[in-house]
Amino acid sequence: MKTLNVGIFAHIDAGKTTLSERLLFEAGALRTPGSVDGGTCLTDFLPVERRRGVSVRDATVTFVCRDVEINLIDTPGHADFFEETELAFSAVDVAVLVVSAREGAQAILRRRLPLVIFVNKCDMEGVSPKKIAPILQKLLHRELFDVEEDEEISAENAVSALGDEELLEGYLAGSLPRETLRQKVTSACSSARISPVLYGSARTGDGVPRLIGTLCSLFEFPRDEAAPFSAFVYQVEHRKNVGKIAHMRIFCGKLGVRGEVFNRRTGSSFKAVQLKQIRGERYADVPVLAAGEVGAAAGLADVRAGDFLGDTPPVEDLRVFTPYLRIKVDPCDKNRLTELKEALEQLSDESPSLALEWVPEKRELTVSCSGKIRTEILKETLLERFGIEAEIGAPSVIYRETPARAAHGFEAYTMPKPCWAVVHFLIEPLPRGSGFRYESVASEKRIAYRYQEHVKTEVPRVLQQGLMGWQVVDLKVTLLDGEHHVQHTHPLDFFTATPMGIMDGLRNAGTVLLEPVLRVRICAPGETLGKVTAEISARRAVFGPPVFEGEKFLLTADIPAGETFDLQERIASLTGGRGSCDSRLLGFLPCPEGHGAVRERIGVNPLDRSLWILHCRGAYRS
Repeated sequence: MKTLNVGIFAHIDAGKTTLSERLLFEAGALRTPGSVDGGTCLTDFLPVERRRGVSVRDATVTFVCRDVEINLIDTPGHADFFEETELAFSAVDVAVLVVSAREGAQAILRRRLPLVIFVNKCDMEGVSPKKIAPILQKLLHRELFDVEEDEEISAENAVSALGDEELLEGYLAGSLPRETLRQKVTSACSSARISPVLYGSARTGDGVPRLIGTLCSLFEFPRDEAAPFSAFVYQVEHRKNVGKIAHMRIFCGKLGVRGEVFNRRTGSSFKAVQLKQIRGERYADVPVLAAGEVGAAAGLADVRAGDFLGDTPPVEDLRVFTPYLRIKVDPCDKNRLTELKEALEQLSDESPSLALEWVPEKRELTVSCSGKIRTEILKETLLERFGIEAEIGAPSVIYRETPARAAHGFEAYTMPKPCWAVVHFLIEPLPRGSGFRYESVASEKRIAYRYQEHVKTEVPRVLQQGLMGWQVVDLKVTLLDGEHHVQHTHPLDFFTATPMGIMDGLRNAGTVLLEPVLRVRICAPGETLGKVTAEISARRAVFGPPVFEGEKFLLTADIPAGETFDLQERIASLTGGRGSCDSRLLGFLPCPEGHGAVRERIGVNPLDRSLWILHCRGAYRS
């Protein structure tokens, strides 16, 4: 049986979850489609989702239709839950992009995935659905074609979309075999060269059977069950009576019950004690998960969302979420701090972007946040799932540092004996977004291999706090030279010397403060352009001319993250609820003078040489 993994994506209020329910109903998986407003949707089964009428995490449902097993993944539409949507991208074969015929083209996939476009709400008065496709074609940079009422694909628009003159001539001459055309169109759709467009209404069901037929007939993907096991974990959740379960997409090979799974992030292996197919809130045990399938495994103790399982990573184009805002979380009952920490650790397995940080010295818990709604959901989740009432602080910006220039760092830790560790580093700035690189050119005769490994391990730890207290990024550190002593060197000496040498290099180089900048895309009625541009200009936005499409405009702006705290609410207010905006992290860019913040250092500063040595020897505790 052919397997197809389908993701449903859309901007909030485009009708995404309603379409998911209608697909399940039309396919025979539901007796009656659920209601978002009534809180009865199969894919919105968390209490907070049913209460708010908003999807906050991916939900998977497996069903069979037209001899095709379809794993349907309904994703959150709100921008605050961007991470869940990004992770789902890596699990699907084909995406269904739901676009509202009333609001127009608001949600556009940023990855080049095989795609079906469903223009929803065509039953509403005053809409012009056919005007949307040309706009989408420009935004998506691919050819689109309409699927006819009878699901026929041997239409002239499909052939024209292929751009194959020989094929078009054969079609017009009537000499093109139907199966040849179908193979050509299927290949082009599956490789994301062209995409079908359908028009209908999730509410009434118009066009939904045609959507099912399009998915089943125009998309095929190779599966390799004989290859070594390889999978990607796109979601982790904790369920009563089962514990932690990992939702995964199997790319190659097979996984059976009691099969061993290697986690590339942790380097550890665990056995899958149970395998399951997920049907929203319910699940069913299965003996095997094979290439191309989506399922869940229990028993993988150290797994978290975003992990690769197996020896070879199955996904090349995975965008890892980078935190850029943090909030402090405190229990209202101060005696429940340990319970709160454990709850947040569990939630961080499910959403790694929470990036939980525990500072024992301050007994302080902070997590990353991506917006007001996500923060509210976190508070409600802690209360509903764990019974912990929490206080959430105001969001603060996560900054970064980078070396201002190339410089040398040196440390000779030879007193007070017994000790001997000498290190000499070169620190060099790299282009924005390069991250961190390390290299050693030191001779093993000067620094033994085992000590060089100590240095290599310690350098990334030191760079977590630079001169201004922020993580240091976009640099290369080279161990040029150094020295150990056959009698006096203690195994931990290079762990003591390395931070002093690195911080000496950073002091000599100086560091530049970097601030997170978001690329924000705003869609709103044309008459509100003046108000919108005035609003974002006051937020240090950099933007070009707007693109007008009908009565609306699309505006792309780069805005510092610290200036976007309430931007979504302001855009909604300025446009009378008719405007929307979404954003993604563009990168960390130099912060203008007069902006930004220095962070209080945690622990002893290696630049305070005497205190640092006492600290490393256990004679001083901060």
